[in-house]
Amino acid sequence: MSQDGTVTRQILRQLGGSAPISDRYQAALRAAVARLDPAALARFEADWTTATARARDEYSLLPARYFVEHWFSWVAVERWPALAARLRACERVVAESPDRAERRAAAAEISQILRQAETATG
Repeated sequence: MSQDGTVTRQILRQLGGSAPISDRYQAALRAAVARLDPAALARFEADWTTATARARDEYSLLPARYFVEHWFSWVAVERWPALAARLRACERVVAESPDRAERRAAAAEISQILRQAETATG
């Protein structure tokens, strides 16, 4: 794990996104998810159903806003397959490593991956 995010920066510099970033609307996000990983559509639809039900039940737009932000981040990362693979590797370290320092470094890199992927979307 590189605490300074060197791997993340190298991946973003070397690769262009494989799909254009979508607008922050459910329909545009759905289209981007379908293009990037059709297998993820079932989870996307289930999350949308849950978010809209919670929004209705709570009289709040926050569940829908969280849904959009979550899936926008997902699309931002998945546009770069190597970056998405690096994110999953870091997530495995956080979940499985017995070494606290290694988990912290991986968590920091996850944060940097998400921030840089979203920043690269413009």
